[in-house]
Amino acid sequence: MHRLSLSAGWQVKASDATLDLPAEFAALDGWLPANVPGSVHQDLLRAGRIPDPFFGTNEHDVKWIGETDWLYRCTFDVPDSLLTSEQVALCFDGLDTFAEVWLNGTLILVSENMFVPRRVDVRPLLKPTGNMLHIRFASAFLRGRALEEKYGPRLAWNGDTSRVYVRKAQYHYGWDWGPTLLTAGLWRPVYLEAYTTRITDLHVPAEVSADLRTATLPVTLTLDHGSAVPTAEHITLTVFSPTGEAIHSAELPVEGGTVKYTFTLTTPELWYPLGYGKQPRYRVVATLSTGGVVLDTRELWLGLRRLRVVQDPIESEPGSTFYFEVNNIPLFAGGANWIPADSFVPRLTPDRYREWLTLAAEGNMIMLRVWGGGIYEEDVFYDLCDELGLLVWQDFMFACGMYPAHPEFLLNVRAEAEATVRRLRHHACIALWCGNNEDYQVAEALHVYDVNFHGDFVNSNFPAREIYERLLPNVCGQLDPTRLYWPGSPYGGASVADQTIGDRHTWEIWHGSKADYRDYPLYQGRFVSEFGMQAAPELATIEQFTRPEDRAVHSAVMNFHNKAGEGPQRLDHYLAQNTGEASTLAEYINFSQFVQSEAVAAAADGWRRRWQGEGRYRTAGALVWQINDCWPVTSWALVDYFLRLKPAYYRFRRSLAQVALGIAAADGHADVWLANGTLHAIDADLDLQVWALTGEQVAQQRITIHAGANRSTELGRFDFKAAREAGAVVSARLLQGETVLARAALWPDPPKRFHVPDPGLSITIESSDAASTTLRISAARPARAVVLAAGDDVKWSDNMLDIIPGDDQHVSVTGLKGDSLNMRWLDAPAEITIKPNVTNRA
Repeated sequence: MHRLSLSAGWQVKASDATLDLPAEFAALDGWLPANVPGSVHQDLLRAGRIPDPFFGTNEHDVKWIGETDWLYRCTFDVPDSLLTSEQVALCFDGLDTFAEVWLNGTLILVSENMFVPRRVDVRPLLKPTGNMLHIRFASAFLRGRALEEKYGPRLAWNGDTSRVYVRKAQYHYGWDWGPTLLTAGLWRPVYLEAYTTRITDLHVPAEVSADLRTATLPVTLTLDHGSAVPTAEHITLTVFSPTGEAIHSAELPVEGGTVKYTFTLTTPELWYPLGYGKQPRYRVVATLSTGGVVLDTRELWLGLRRLRVVQDPIESEPGSTFYFEVNNIPLFAGGANWIPADSFVPRLTPDRYREWLTLAAEGNMIMLRVWGGGIYEEDVFYDLCDELGLLVWQDFMFACGMYPAHPEFLLNVRAEAEATVRRLRHHACIALWCGNNEDYQVAEALHVYDVNFHGDFVNSNFPAREIYERLLPNVCGQLDPTRLYWPGSPYGGASVADQTIGDRHTWEIWHGSKADYRDYPLYQGRFVSEFGMQAAPELATIEQFTRPEDRAVHSAVMNFHNKAGEGPQRLDHYLAQNTGEASTLAEYINFSQFVQSEAVAAAADGWRRRWQGEGRYRTAGALVWQINDCWPVTSWALVDYFLRLKPAYYRFRRSLAQVALGIAAADGHADVWLANGTLHAIDADLDLQVWALTGEQVAQQRITIHAGANRSTELGRFDFKAAREAGAVVSARLLQGETVLARAALWPDPPKRFHVPDPGLSITIESSDAASTTLRISAARPARAVVLAAGDDVKWSDNMLDIIPGDDQHVSVTGLKGDSLNMRWLDAPAEITIKPNVTNRA
């Protein structure tokens, strides 16, 4: 197998409808250099032909790009070693989206799906020099409109309704967190492949026995001989251990287009999700040879694990569980929803993916949901999830719409699904295939979903059930029967709002009735796969998309960079309820980030409380919407487009820690519980203190507790009613000796009703070396929502802290330059200069 990259020498221009196509491609003028992989927007931006679409309201000024046809061309030479090969294929890993391809004047390909890789036999058309490759990308927007006119309009939430006819990343049409930027171009690699016989697929659906003592690796290879007459070929299969030693091998003759063999491993090293064990991976290598000459090689990295989604009855509640179990360990799946990390995906580098996914892992997340309105992510994304121990809930790319099911569309979808499952099925991280995002919810809103109907879906009022309940499960059943296929998210029961079966999107907070975020525990489900609260990004991010005159709470640009329906008004509602309205941009940032932090913690703490052990896994997952952004914006993201962490990231991380305390008001009292995610019981002391906001300790209580492994344990209801009514803070700490395992605090709410005096915060440098500095933070009076900041290059071990008198907290910081940092709490900001060997006061 020989591969020749065709990423260099490309040019792009807008199509001119007044010229015939050969004349357009032959024209000397109007062409710009094009990057491949890339997109038209990126090329125009690089050439200075358009303003930055992310700045101000420039999105409007580049709308024309998505309504224009675009031409790409390149010329390339082919070395003799490829020209003399028996088979030569031209391969496109991603064409976005409606593409016609000509090679040396011959139309060789018409493609209508961004997600389907294409390959074409082109050997007869190639010549040694001056090969001309021409591509026309038709406007996806205009083609979608034409399809909508042909087949009829269909409802869609977010973006132009014609998008449901187009197999393109749906968020390109605009979403309630992202801009409308309809891209076109060669968004994944282009290359020539020359071969005699090639390995088209290496499939190893490994299975681990129930007792975890053996693993079976059934290997299936599929070969493409093309038009060549098969010779005396053979396959060498080798299994390498996680440390790199060859531990099994087999030599097999090639007899036809398929080769099969099964390996059995005893006492295999198992792959575990983050926090439950290591992530060893075996390597399976297949080498195709003839006469001592290697024709092709393929390899897979395999994490061996036993994975189940368990749906069992629940003690004293209707319905059934919905929890993930890996290697016989039931998991509370805390994590986040993942959207594409850029409106222009080709800009994302492997390093950028590593930064994002490392943040997820460091945030105590064990699951990411690849949301159905984006893309099937790059290989590096899944490789990193395998490496880091992050499970992936994988949606198919359908979102918030009533999709069609005419024959051509179904064929297109089947090709997409088959390509996707074949590409991703070997990854240990893939935990579940899911048919769509919220399409059942749209159908239910239209009153066209009847859970009891199983007839002719195509000609019903909800035709896409043919996709979600027949086509996709058929593809997954044939190509990857080792994993659960789930029809949609949310899905389960007679209604998508069902709290007793399947997964649920909890949007009664923010959307719907704009319920109080403290009531998140009431809107539980068996597995909550979406919930969230918006917050503004940091000022440094806002400065990157605004001019100084735009930096006001509800300027036109600030509102433009909040894409949610009534987004600014809804966020104002939660500020008015809790902190009071913001009068300055600094207050808006501070208040909105406080509300987001409190909201996501209330949800995660309350739902994790319901993970109560065998037979009582009442809620088994909390995936916050969302971890990331595709552009700079006020959104639900915990981390903004520039990888700046919002304070909610830290608060959510503490809620997902393996040992976490929860505390909540109950009839004026305080309920306290312990979420123990470790696999061993915990014996410790619970220390409760009650503090007046003015700094006087009102009460204290200390008890010994025992908490079982991998479950939440109620530690008690404590009577601090009088103090609570007077506006006191209840502080809870879990102690083993002098070591604090976890903290929680119950504050008087809403905070706008209570006067909070200056807490008398101080910072002392405990230690400092070339790697990091350790700070000790203390307070004379209770301090709520203390946030530290010192620039983009600084990394904090923790942040968004509640500081209680007598309970100093230690924070490690790396990258700190100089001796000043910004510190704010809920009611005020301050700048503090820190010097060693002294107490530095705010």
